[in-house]
Amino acid sequence: MAITDVRTMENFSSGESNKSTSPTLSEVQTFYNGSTVFLTGATGFVGNLILEKLIRTCSGIKAIYILIREKKGKSTEQRFKDLFNDPVFDLMKKEQPDYLEKVSAVIGDCEKPNLGINEQYTEILKNEVNIVIHSAATVRFDEHLRKAVKINIIALQDILKISREIKNLKAVVHISTAYSNCAGRKSVDEVFYDLPISGDNLIQVVNNLNDEFINNVTPSLLNKWPNTYAMTKAIAEGEILHHGRGLPVGVVRPSMILATANEPVRGWINNVYGPTGVVAAVGAGLMRTMCADPNKNADCIPGDFVSNSVIVSAWDVHNRWKSYTEANSLEAESAYVKPFSPPIYHCVSTTTNPFTWGEFSYYNKEYGKSIPSVKAIWPVMLFLTASKFQYNLLCFLIHIIPAFIVDTLARLTGYKPRLMDAYGKLHKFVGVIEYFSLRSWTFYDSNTKGLIKAMSDQDKILFNFDISKLDWKEYFKNHVRGIRLYILKDPLDTIPEGEKHYRKLYTVYYTLVALLCALLLLLVYGLLNLFL
Repeated sequence: MAITDVRTMENFSSGESNKSTSPTLSEVQTFYNGSTVFLTGATGFVGNLILEKLIRTCSGIKAIYILIREKKGKSTEQRFKDLFNDPVFDLMKKEQPDYLEKVSAVIGDCEKPNLGINEQYTEILKNEVNIVIHSAATVRFDEHLRKAVKINIIALQDILKISREIKNLKAVVHISTAYSNCAGRKSVDEVFYDLPISGDNLIQVVNNLNDEFINNVTPSLLNKWPNTYAMTKAIAEGEILHHGRGLPVGVVRPSMILATANEPVRGWINNVYGPTGVVAAVGAGLMRTMCADPNKNADCIPGDFVSNSVIVSAWDVHNRWKSYTEANSLEAESAYVKPFSPPIYHCVSTTTNPFTWGEFSYYNKEYGKSIPSVKAIWPVMLFLTASKFQYNLLCFLIHIIPAFIVDTLARLTGYKPRLMDAYGKLHKFVGVIEYFSLRSWTFYDSNTKGLIKAMSDQDKILFNFDISKLDWKEYFKNHVRGIRLYILKDPLDTIPEGEKHYRKLYTVYYTLVALLCALLLLLVYGLLNLFL
């Protein structure tokens, strides 16, 4: 294992550069100036955005070490090179062409002890790093508990152990989730909550049981938590109070993360988790109903707002830590020194700029219809219902029956049937997220609002995450376009073809509706003749 020095859209989607035109560095830029950052999860969605933003906007940063593991037969070196081929880095490359001089890959793996980093290179991190940003996590809601514990809890413990030995540590920021403490509550504050089990005890449990037994006991261990993701993220927060005691550490809790709003590319997204998967499936014509309460709030946040809040929160944690240490130095003779209270920042929308699942569905359907995809198999439609019975009935009528007919025709004509399998996965996906689409929570965000208030006017422009100023209508227009471009891989210049394709789909749709209505009338007519 080693630190590998690899230094060896369309118009609508180009976010405006936040590069400062002022020769004077902002307060946040000054904080990062000459500093070295250790970033985990850099190959993930939020990690991509943090890495891009630090390089592009904090040009005075000394170095960034990013943790990368081998994956799918690709070496760490190849994954490092491939990382910067994504369009999300295009603006950064233009503004900072020498970016590779500041970025180095650390070979490691969050599933392995001590992050899989060789001790020799751990020492380099301890001697050189000033700021640690822990973005790595498994975000699969139904992840096996053993794997979720390794990545979401043990890896954080290892991060904190390394941070404790860093010689010139300024701040540590851990990215959690607003939903880590939602079970059994209607409101969540920016505080640490009591937990029924510690990280060390849960680690003992999974280490002493085989996978089959873990599967059997997981429902009991989850208790009120909806899934292993929320559970392990909550318990990980408890580890900050234990293993992070005496460190300048803070926590950022984002809600459901969507595509970028402004930068570096409007509407950029590289995964289909959560609501993004819903919009992608609806845009492709695959998903037509969802178990969701249209009147409940959908607490979502754009990805660039999350990355900006993480970057700024490190600055705030450092300032809080300085104030704490200065205050304690004046009370050095005191018999008791109050421990540092790690701040928690909710990166959410509901308390300030809310929208409902009904509005989410409406905006995405309307904007989706305006840019139809040539890859769609059915017109854009989405029926929301909070009733499990209605949802299951709709699934049977508009998912299962059409899929069965299409797959049967495929078999008869020598093609491989695919739709029934696709709907099996889709219905499992909806089942996983319905816990969140049928409920609403109030996530208080006074720390985050205070942080925005404390920022200079220059930093508010450079690192915008003020959700109160976001126009959701305009956002969702770019959100749908981004999913078309980056998820469905369908460029906007195919819209004319998509419109022709859609006219054909609507012809088929209305023909089928007419036939079904005719059959229903015939059935009713036959029944009436039978009984009258």
